[in-house]
Amino acid sequence: MSGRGYYTYLKTTAHQQEAIREDLSQLEISFNSLQNRSSRELMRLTNSLILPNSFNLKNEEKLNEPPTSSEKLPKPRQGVESIYYLDYEGRVLFNSHKNKLPLLLKPKHIQQAIHTLSESQNSTTILDCYAQCYQHIFIPAKNDSNNRFIINVNRSANLLFNDFTEVSGAEIAIIAISKNESDSNNHRTIYTSDPKLSKRLIDNFDLATFINDSIIDSGHFFSARLFPLNQSINNQYYVAVIKDNSKLQQQIAQVIKEIFISSLITLTIILLLIAIILRPSLYRLSELTKILPLLPHGRYGEVKSSLYKLQSQSRWIDEIDTLAATIAKVIDSLDSMDQIVNSHKEELAVQIRALTEAKVFNETLLDNSPLAIIIHDGDGKIRNINRLGRELTGLLEQTPADANINNWVKNDGQYINLSASLYPLLKNEDKKVQGETSFFTADNRQLDFLWTHSSLNIDGDRKILSLGIDITERHEAAESLRWLGQHDRVTGLLNRSSFTEDANNFIKNHSKTMHIELLMLDIDDFAMFNDRRGFDAGDKLLNDFAAHLCRSLPPNTLLSRTGSGEFCALIAHRVNVDTTAKDLSLEHLTRYTFRNESSSEEICLSGVVDAFNNSLSGIDELISNTTSTMFRVKSKLRGQLYYAANDDSPDDSSRSSRHQKYRMKEQLLSALNDNRLVLFYQPIVNLKTNNISHCECLVRLLDSESQFIDPAQFLGIASESGLLPKLDYSVLEKAMRQQSLWEESGITTGLSINVTAPTLEQADFQQKFDELLQLTGANPHRLILEIVETDAISNLNITRNLLNHFKTVGTQIAFDDFGIGFTSFEYVRDLPVDFIKIDQSFIRFIHEREQDRVLVKSMVEMSHSLGKKVIVEGIENRAALAVVKEIGVEYVQGYHICRPMPISALDLSLHLRY
Repeated sequence: MSGRGYYTYLKTTAHQQEAIREDLSQLEISFNSLQNRSSRELMRLTNSLILPNSFNLKNEEKLNEPPTSSEKLPKPRQGVESIYYLDYEGRVLFNSHKNKLPLLLKPKHIQQAIHTLSESQNSTTILDCYAQCYQHIFIPAKNDSNNRFIINVNRSANLLFNDFTEVSGAEIAIIAISKNESDSNNHRTIYTSDPKLSKRLIDNFDLATFINDSIIDSGHFFSARLFPLNQSINNQYYVAVIKDNSKLQQQIAQVIKEIFISSLITLTIILLLIAIILRPSLYRLSELTKILPLLPHGRYGEVKSSLYKLQSQSRWIDEIDTLAATIAKVIDSLDSMDQIVNSHKEELAVQIRALTEAKVFNETLLDNSPLAIIIHDGDGKIRNINRLGRELTGLLEQTPADANINNWVKNDGQYINLSASLYPLLKNEDKKVQGETSFFTADNRQLDFLWTHSSLNIDGDRKILSLGIDITERHEAAESLRWLGQHDRVTGLLNRSSFTEDANNFIKNHSKTMHIELLMLDIDDFAMFNDRRGFDAGDKLLNDFAAHLCRSLPPNTLLSRTGSGEFCALIAHRVNVDTTAKDLSLEHLTRYTFRNESSSEEICLSGVVDAFNNSLSGIDELISNTTSTMFRVKSKLRGQLYYAANDDSPDDSSRSSRHQKYRMKEQLLSALNDNRLVLFYQPIVNLKTNNISHCECLVRLLDSESQFIDPAQFLGIASESGLLPKLDYSVLEKAMRQQSLWEESGITTGLSINVTAPTLEQADFQQKFDELLQLTGANPHRLILEIVETDAISNLNITRNLLNHFKTVGTQIAFDDFGIGFTSFEYVRDLPVDFIKIDQSFIRFIHEREQDRVLVKSMVEMSHSLGKKVIVEGIENRAALAVVKEIGVEYVQGYHICRPMPISALDLSLHLRY
């Protein structure tokens, strides 16, 4: 709350400063307007003078003679200091002035006026402040003899300044600024209405840097704006309009005080209310925690009795009641399981006694068991082994006398053998030991086994029964999925997310001791290569070049495939060694000969080497800068290696990229404000009914020329600019309104809507979602929220509670892009999702790649075991559709089914035909 108040204060202060700047700009306009009005007033005053009309200008001898007594010169009045009569050569014919000493005109002003009057024959006005500020007006005139001359009228500018101060309420100063940098005293005040404010301005600011700009000094509580005295004359005199802001600062201080006091009072009230409301529930929760430790001891009766006492007397069921009811169900389940376990234990005891008495295995049971079953002595000597155990150990039907389990079942680096670790079992009949121990087979394979060891009493001798199940494939599948989440499937190099994480860690630990550089290589025209030679050849090119890159770079170089044909490597040298990436002679990496069967082709690559420095925030900014440089290299230095660290020239491509991002952001903001976002709908088909189950809503941006912009061009900008929540809310509202229209028309097709993590984690997302349901009248049972897996969810607990709320109102949850990030399984385990949506990167070539089929099948089986339905996207042909249907997928989506289309072209009667 205090943070919100502080934010409000900052926002108010920012608005206030903007208002001050606008006010200063208006003061500049007001001054210029007053100056123009004063000039027009001086013009009218000059026109009202009674001018002599019989100057004899033809006779040079009478050039300086004054007019006759009947035509005396007009005297200065109404603030006019002096009047001069000039010829077009700049000579003074006559003059009239108030003071004893005439006002001397500057030759440059006279020449400028003559030049202007000669060209336009229009009067001209000049405001000058050499020693004092005067307004000069020059007007062309003629006498009775049609001789031309110039009338110059001069008036003090103090009247103008006083009028400005009185009208605007601001102070004004005229300041001369020397353009000579060697002049230490380059500020000189010609005129000021408030010496104190003008002194603060000159003492605290280098005014030469603020010409045509506004100054806001919060420390001395004033603001000012500096602009040239005459826009049309290149001089050194400037006008400073100054406002005293001390009262404004007092108002801001008062606002801060009020915000702090109100926040403190509100927080105190909230805490008191929370304490009062939660006290009964917390007491019951405390009592509930005292009951839970009784469960491991099997004291179910005491727990049930205690739970009965904790039942709420209120009509309303709260979370504590729900938790107590859940614990009661768990107790019933545990009690039932305990009975089943005891029953199974008795049955196993009967079977073990039978095996002990007969000293033989039930051949049918043992030889068809998927377990390796071995009975051995305390020293490991094998007494009996089933068929699977014999196959793995290579033993014959007649077990040799020296066959010992320690020869096959062992772990590398283990200090004691298996028999020594199981020796305590011989002393305790009821105890069992379970763990993973490797099985080294007779054909030199190392398998991962899960073992359960227990003791047996056979004819009075203690033996150990070892039951083992092969979990190698399970480990390999889990490791493969984990590895796939961190590496590129084609080259085996790190993927972009893993590379940035490892690179940031390396920079954090070694930036002070190592000179770190980023090498980026991009295959030229890689898309055209794929079109010409096919994706298999493209994959082979990527794989072969990745191996070539590993051989060409120093050992332990951090290497990644970060794009379609793009590779990045982090190269480091110690700071005390004068070596850089340029010394590695990496230019040969821009040429690579690709060989495939009987043909070969030279591949060109463009490369950039850029160095990390402390001004960068991390590897992401370095990659962004390098990518911008790569665009420039692609256009100018294609097929070459470019060392960006040795170039001091500005990065035009980077500036262009930033400009494009800015333009796209402006377009996105305009589209959001003008409601120019359009939804496309892509059907998702249920493979059991072959009809449309629901449609995914895909957003498109309609630009000012009515052209659709693909989301790939603006979603990244929206994420960087913090506009994703606003974009998501707009899509949610449009989708809900469409669903409401379908509901009114009797259409039961559902809608699937993407929600990004920044929106999901907003504190008021649940409230806004409920408000949208109320506003649009949409049926929540027909809505599916798709959570994008590639977005990072920072707080799983909050997200879990939020998704549970949506499920309570009937909305289903889908988990999108499954498999392309290493957090997938954690999200599936911890979040209450209904659908798993496998990313199209696993589906595109599933009909051609056995590895993709194995991975997708394992994902489907895992999803089904967790009670989730599976949707696959990216079905682009009939062969891929057949494969996923055989695997057991429930829902499909892709171009083979239907492309995304606007609502006007959507056919909900679509029926899938094979």
